[in-house]
Parts: sequence; structure tokens; C-alpha cells
Amino acid sequence: MVKELPTLDMTVRRILDRWPEVEPLLARLGLDLCCGGVHPLRMAAQAHGLNPDAVIAEILAALGAEARR
Repeated sequence: MVKELPTLDMTVRRILDRWPEVEPLLARLGLDLCCGGVHPLRMAAQAHGLNPDAVIAEILAALGAEARR
């Protein structure tokens, strides 16, 4: 069974709905459900001047998962 992991193509809302435990991490980075959380994580990170790869790496680390590229 393949365990689902968050990706940069998932919307912020989907990530927070599926993994609510990363909400404090995303809030610290300034990423939240503004605009309804409808933007993919990659786009939201870039809009906040963040490196998307670093953001997903932090999320995966918080979930105890290894980054998949």
C-alpha cells in the first residue's frame, strides 16, 4: 500500500484537510487558507517569496516522511 504524501501540486486546503497537524508550520510560514486555500502549495509558497521545495521538505519532515522528487 502506497501512503499518500503531500505534494506541491496539492492545494493548501487539501493539505490542511488531510494533515491538520501541519497547520502551525504553514501558519509560521505565512501560508493559510486565505483565498479559500484553493491555490497549489507551489503557487502559494512562491507568492509568499518562499522556496517551494524547502516548504514541502519542511512539511514532509514534520510528518516524518522522506521527500519524493
